[in-house]
Amino acid sequence: MSTPAAPAPQRHRASHRSALGSLWARNDLADNVVAFLPGTNLSKLPVISKAFRAAQPLVLFTAARRLKVLDRAQDAFLGVLREVTPERRWFREKWTGGLDRWQMADGADGEGLRADIVGSPPCLRLRGTHGNNHAGLSHRLPRSAGRSLTVKHFRAHVTFPDAVSGATGYVWLCRDGRYEGSDAIAGIYGCYREDDETGMDALDQPGVLRWIAVQQDENGEWGNECTELCTAEPDVCYEITASFSDKDDDGLMTATVTVTPRGQPPFATISIRCRAGDLDAVHIYNFHDGEAHIGELEVGYESEDDDCGSV
Repeated sequence: MSTPAAPAPQRHRASHRSALGSLWARNDLADNVVAFLPGTNLSKLPVISKAFRAAQPLVLFTAARRLKVLDRAQDAFLGVLREVTPERRWFREKWTGGLDRWQMADGADGEGLRADIVGSPPCLRLRGTHGNNHAGLSHRLPRSAGRSLTVKHFRAHVTFPDAVSGATGYVWLCRDGRYEGSDAIAGIYGCYREDDETGMDALDQPGVLRWIAVQQDENGEWGNECTELCTAEPDVCYEITASFSDKDDDGLMTATVTVTPRGQPPFATISIRCRAGDLDAVHIYNFHDGEAHIGELEVGYESEDDDCGSV
């Protein structure tokens, strides 16, 4: 009887790693992958393996940095996080719906102040003035009877296409729906510096961005006081963000304001002590004749109401 043949020895099968997998294992994986793949393919990486899914945030931020759109990517990411913040209400305006949510003061969009939507992404274009007074577009924030609103966050984009002309590009958070008097809880606008020490005419002064809030002057009187944030160059989009502390026992709060020219690092961060107030409305207008573009606008606030959401 023949002896059965011995079984063939098992061959060790060498593991195979794809070229992309080998590249992924390197320390500088994000830079290599982003440099190799078209941007439209980056969204397909997470379906390949867990390793790709785990590193997707790093890859996306690396791609945004390489393509020089990191500021836009970060804004979009933070915007999603803001949407799920449960304890705060938000008012956001991206101007995609035109002026449907805004009331126009008498004369606005007529012989005086002209307001329309231009550009992509869209922004509000203000031209002219409404009779040299604090009037223009207004949006009143909803609240239940007897309930107060407390501002906690502010963000706005503003651009002066040709340069600051007079006092233009006002975005004010106001109390009681009023324009005059000590009404501004917080806000921004563009203006000439008005530095008397130089002896220069106002038209020769540099344009600046200013923050306005209710503060106490040296005589102990309360009123709208202005703080210069930075110079305002023509056709540069400035993002102004502010966070607000809780009101203390004296009715005061601290606004921490940051200015960031688009595509550049933050330019200035200033802490401003000011009087708190019940938030009622957002006003946008020009005080003097000129042109200003208002981009994305965001206001975060807290309410005494039990149910919180976005408006």
